[in-house]
Amino acid sequence: MNKWKRGSWLVTICATLLIASACGNGNSNTSNSGSNGNPSAGNTESASPTTAEETKQTDTKPEGKVTITYWNGFSGSDRPVLESLVKKFNESQDEIQVKMEIMNWDVLYQKLTTATASGQGPDFIAFGPENIAKYADLGVIAPVDDFYANNMIDTSLLPKGYDQLLHYKDHFIGFPMNYFAHALYYNKNMVKAAGLDPAKPPTTWDEMADWAVKMTDTKKGQYGMTISSSWVYLPQMIWANGGDVIDYSNKTSLINKPEAVEAIKYWADLAINKKVSPAPNSDNLKMFASGKLGMMYDGPWMSPQFKAAKVDYGIALMPAGPAKQVTFGSGLSMHLTNKGAKDENVKNAVYKFAQWWFEKDTQKEWSTKIGFPPVRTDLAGDPEILAANPDLDIFMKSADIGQPWLVGISNSSKILTEVFQKYFDQILLKKIRCAKHA
Repeated sequence: MNKWKRGSWLVTICATLLIASACGNGNSNTSNSGSNGNPSAGNTESASPTTAEETKQTDTKPEGKVTITYWNGFSGSDRPVLESLVKKFNESQDEIQVKMEIMNWDVLYQKLTTATASGQGPDFIAFGPENIAKYADLGVIAPVDDFYANNMIDTSLLPKGYDQLLHYKDHFIGFPMNYFAHALYYNKNMVKAAGLDPAKPPTTWDEMADWAVKMTDTKKGQYGMTISSSWVYLPQMIWANGGDVIDYSNKTSLINKPEAVEAIKYWADLAINKKVSPAPNSDNLKMFASGKLGMMYDGPWMSPQFKAAKVDYGIALMPAGPAKQVTFGSGLSMHLTNKGAKDENVKNAVYKFAQWWFEKDTQKEWSTKIGFPPVRTDLAGDPEILAANPDLDIFMKSADIGQPWLVGISNSSKILTEVFQKYFDQILLKKIRCAKHA
């Protein structure tokens, strides 16, 4: 690893608090920052407004059909696409009617708690992996081992690490809904102005650091890259250096281990001493679009916004760290509720919808219309998908190096806000001096 000037900034992120949070009692406050329900993901157009008012499909139930209720928070630009697909499913057969209710994520979680207490609520639901442990422990969602035992979908086609999003306490707990991974966005005009070749994006940490330094001119308010306290930045740094955040087998912290500390020191020192990054919580989207930020890594939901802002940008796979090439990869899953599991006909109907959702044609239509990669890896390179959105080529390839985190941790939101974001912000703002690693 290239040794940037260290100063006196040695890094740890309060391992004791992390351990306490990881072993918490499940009272997490779910983060809801986008239409797709994952706090890192925004939505397919994260600038799109959402409404707290519930929207419902008003399909009437044809006689003889099993009706299943489906709750989700796809209330942004992806809502009409999902509504169209559910309508297509309903019209494709005469056995099952999906009655879908779409609402803002905050409203969904409030309603879910109340409805569950009274024995009401949906038969199946979609949300992000940060909610699985909480709602499984509360008895809201049910295991679905028989769905996989009957080979209703081919799990070998799922992106790397996605299997973790479907398991909890040795049981299958959900069905695949959508997928996303992070990639490196770079501003081609800034790259050219720095004398670099936009056709040859960085492939290693040191190359990315070199690009960042060359594109930085603080007198002009111009920065080479963003180094942020965002909950998806830090784990990628640590993984790429061979470390991890948590030992998931015994719920103990690993962030004070050498691999984790060295990784955060590398990037914190780059921000503090080389000044390649704007202040924490800056408007990275606005800066990137205005030519003031050279690089940032994020998901496919950013592409439509950069196109709308007429940014000449490029996309590349996340550069490799000293130990491996890795990126943040995750997604939303659908879950059978315990209410739905009590009726065998309802349960089987949910299973058939989940199976249909995984089919190639469904995934292709979903992917091309919302701009996310499909959840099936055998669609990588599909000409119809790439014709609709060439950017998805990199995001589909990113599935091979994707890795989720904090899966199955009840207090994931507390870990994110009270540990990672809080302390890394203080490190970047030079407000704390930190102890050496253990």
